[in-house]
Amino acid sequence: MPSKTEEYLALAQRTANGLTRYWESWMDYLTTASRLYKYPFADQLMIYAQRPDATACAEFDIWRNRMNRYVRRGSKGIALLDESSGFPRLHYVFDVSDTGVRRNSRDPEVWQLGPDLVQPVSEMLAATYGISGERVSQQLADVAGKLVADYWDNNSGDILAIVDGSLLMDYDEAGVEMQFKSAAAISVTYTLLERCGYEPTGWFDKDDFQAIYNFSTPDSVYALGAAVSDMSREVLRNIERTVKKPFAAAMQKGANMNTNSRNVTYSTVGDYQLPNLTLNQPRKPLGKYGRLRRTYLMNHRPVLYHTMLLNGSLYPHLMEVEQTAESQMQQTMEQLLKQNPAPDKESRQMAWVQHMNSLKAQAEELVLTELIYS
Repeated sequence: MPSKTEEYLALAQRTANGLTRYWESWMDYLTTASRLYKYPFADQLMIYAQRPDATACAEFDIWRNRMNRYVRRGSKGIALLDESSGFPRLHYVFDVSDTGVRRNSRDPEVWQLGPDLVQPVSEMLAATYGISGERVSQQLADVAGKLVADYWDNNSGDILAIVDGSLLMDYDEAGVEMQFKSAAAISVTYTLLERCGYEPTGWFDKDDFQAIYNFSTPDSVYALGAAVSDMSREVLRNIERTVKKPFAAAMQKGANMNTNSRNVTYSTVGDYQLPNLTLNQPRKPLGKYGRLRRTYLMNHRPVLYHTMLLNGSLYPHLMEVEQTAESQMQQTMEQLLKQNPAPDKESRQMAWVQHMNSLKAQAEELVLTELIYS
């Protein structure tokens, strides 16, 4: 009997498979991502898969305690990946449209780029990115192009590694670079314009998004989506800080949207409906070296990190690194001890501790160089 449970990662892959088949689908996703720019790509993708019209999401306790709002009975939770515990697990958030107000309730603060804020934002873009212009919309497009070029320079190796099976295989390295820059630049531009209220839907057509069709596998979509998410978030956070300065505070209440989901089934848990999604991942918490590897991938190899996270290979990889690192530490320590025997532990305890710490530092430096930071 087929199970009603839908796997989290399978949902991510199904959603990714459909995003770049039609340029309209990709624009729909970018519209959702523009509202939720503070979230990382994996969360943006999964919110889009479950609640594409979500506008402001938070956990139950945040709505209740910090915002003094209640989550309505029967509301559908959105399953997201939580990595804070050292191993992957699912947690649930609710959209603002699932909540009701009490006395002294707070509304989510959603900034808006009004006419009086255009000049400060333009000046910020010029100061931060060195790009000036008469129109903020053109500045945003130029900023997108600059960021995409920098992103390629820093991540081209990982991007070139995910072309297998996609239409990008038809191109040489220079061609892949051109296709990535084209797809990423138009996507970042669209995201920035959408969030800033320029309503770019009518500005672009199929030809503008032609390059996205080459990102035809889940892994290639993950790579493109992670890049667009990271670059858009940087610019929008800078704009948000500018808009929210005391002399230019201009807030807008979040709007309630419909709650259409994408073929996700739900089960009632208490007073709420939670999606039937599970995560088949190792339950053993990561150790020191697994956590160091994850941090390195997140901060320095975002394409590889998001691709592995969403295709299910991240935690098996981290556990393998953990085990290999521990084994290599043990073997290296044994070799170093043969070459540099330790003082007698009983008669020279402090010298023994210093000697062993020195050898451990040498062994760990090799592990970090060869396994963690590579």
